[in-house]
Amino acid sequence: MFTTAEITAFVGAFIWPFIRISAMMMTAPIFSAKSVPIKVRVTTAVVITMVVVPILPPLPLVDFISGEALLIAIHQVIIGAIMGFALQLAFNLFVMSGHILAMQAGLGFSMMNSPQDGIQVTVVGQLYLFLATFLYLALDGHLILIREVANSFSLLPINTIGISTTGYWMLVSWGSQMFQSAVMMVLPAMTALLMVNISFGVMSKASPQLNPFSVGFLITIMLAFVIIYITMPTLVPYFERIMTDIFQLIQDILEHSATQQTVLYNDPFIITFRGSS
Repeated sequence: MFTTAEITAFVGAFIWPFIRISAMMMTAPIFSAKSVPIKVRVTTAVVITMVVVPILPPLPLVDFISGEALLIAIHQVIIGAIMGFALQLAFNLFVMSGHILAMQAGLGFSMMNSPQDGIQVTVVGQLYLFLATFLYLALDGHLILIREVANSFSLLPINTIGISTTGYWMLVSWGSQMFQSAVMMVLPAMTALLMVNISFGVMSKASPQLNPFSVGFLITIMLAFVIIYITMPTLVPYFERIMTDIFQLIQDILEHSATQQTVLYNDPFIITFRGSS
């Protein structure tokens, strides 16, 4: 025979981690793509939760039909969503870099639907997004994100308030640097294209009869493809540094929030998922 407290404990041991993990998957790259079916997301969240639950610390015993349960669920959604959103900023950085380069090279007219966000982006931006996705998977970024989510339960337990105010400002501050980082990534290509346009301007001023701008547009586009091909290998170490910075940001947000915690619900967990009393 099982008591109500024991049933609540067993169910809560799975529900609270599932809420945080599923919230992370709603905003994290690849998992949150419009092309990924909802059934796949839910199934993946369930599998990850079943793997993570046995290594979690004891969880609080909370009545599911109560104000405390609603408050805890809201904080789990916020924590998971912020972890995925922080990583999403790094991917949007590459999309923005490709967009800036496309506008500079005259390729802004070439648009396509992004499978990640479901919006219209430039083809160059989509190319950079594909590169970032392949590097992310090759460097096991998705596994590192799952590890960070599992570690977050030790830093920010279920029965405590989630992200602190300073943690939100840290995320906003990093987001303000996204445009600067995007420009720095494509600055060599932009400089080369700028020198080409300056050369056409000098030629047009020196000899107006040549009218270099009549063929300059095509030459600029061809040169842009050459520059993209040459600068593509330099994006790999840049991506590694961005990923290191963003995961460090996630860790800093969790650690700083852990130092400013307030317990929401203080009842101990009677029976853990592993059955120890």
